[in-house]
Amino acid sequence: MKRTLSPVILTLCAVILPGGILFAQEPKAAAESAQPRPKAVVVEAVKDAGGVAKGEKITHDFVIKNEGDAPLEITDVKPTCGCTVADFDHTIAPGGSGKIHTVLDTTDFGGPIAKTIYAYTNDPDNARIELTVKAEVQPYIFVLPGFARFIQPQGSDPGSVEEIIFTRSFDDLEITKTESPYPFMKVDTRPARDDERREQGIGNQWVVSFTVDYKQAPIGTIADFVTVYTNHPKQAIARIPVSGFVRPMIAVTPPEADFGKIDLSTPQEARMIVRSFDPAGIEVTSAETDVPGVQVEVTPIEVGKRFALHVTLTPAMAKGDFNGTITLRTTSAAKPVMEVPLRGTAI
Repeated sequence: MKRTLSPVILTLCAVILPGGILFAQEPKAAAESAQPRPKAVVVEAVKDAGGVAKGEKITHDFVIKNEGDAPLEITDVKPTCGCTVADFDHTIAPGGSGKIHTVLDTTDFGGPIAKTIYAYTNDPDNARIELTVKAEVQPYIFVLPGFARFIQPQGSDPGSVEEIIFTRSFDDLEITKTESPYPFMKVDTRPARDDERREQGIGNQWVVSFTVDYKQAPIGTIADFVTVYTNHPKQAIARIPVSGFVRPMIAVTPPEADFGKIDLSTPQEARMIVRSFDPAGIEVTSAETDVPGVQVEVTPIEVGKRFALHVTLTPAMAKGDFNGTITLRTTSAAKPVMEVPLRGTAI
């Protein structure tokens, strides 16, 4: 005899069965939540050091507690700027505490600052901890204009910048030593004359001059600090930023004529720009190359400053690789001859 379940029984099954599944899942979720876990708790996330003298190093230990029941791992600590993390505890036992030791050098800061350090942990609920060191950096030594910038072509006459150094609270300021960041930059000091003194300063005032020897300086960026050591009881060091660029006397853009693989069934031409940074201006008197079948010609764009260098590869060139030089002759005393690499493959 064929039996059929009543609609009531089917309805009860539909209601009870999901509930049975739910009850079966609850012990699993409870077991997962019962697994030992670390819990990172920061005792003090922000350290406010208050007013500090410029150049002072702020040292602080951030305390991290582990209020979980598994070991807390600090996997990495990264300062965003200005802070040096000297050391930190890598593992903190349950119920224990650890430290992140930080040092903030205020030499290059002034006024209110807030520097952040990020600590990374194995706590899934607090994987990245943000710590902050705050302070009001108070300068005791003043430097005007407070920076030096040098931009001249290599081979130019030496260039100098002067700074006035003074204080508002110390009569007997002395400069005990200076340090230049570059061998081609000379630093000199002397007492300020009456017409150079700043009214807001008291006692001894000084002139510090920076001189760049552009004949010795390499082409490239200038970016560093001149360090001035003093006898000031609250600020022993003043760092003065120096920046700029030593340009080539003559520059070619692009710096080489690289044609790569090129079909010379018809003549192929490339245009380059020759630029002079010589304040007196120059002339390009001739252009020639040692690669047969290549023609070079120079035409002025801006008198004494910019020229177009036309390089033409002709079908008369031998097939295969070529590697030679374009030679430019100029009226520049610092750069009378300039060589430009020429290379490629004629197919």
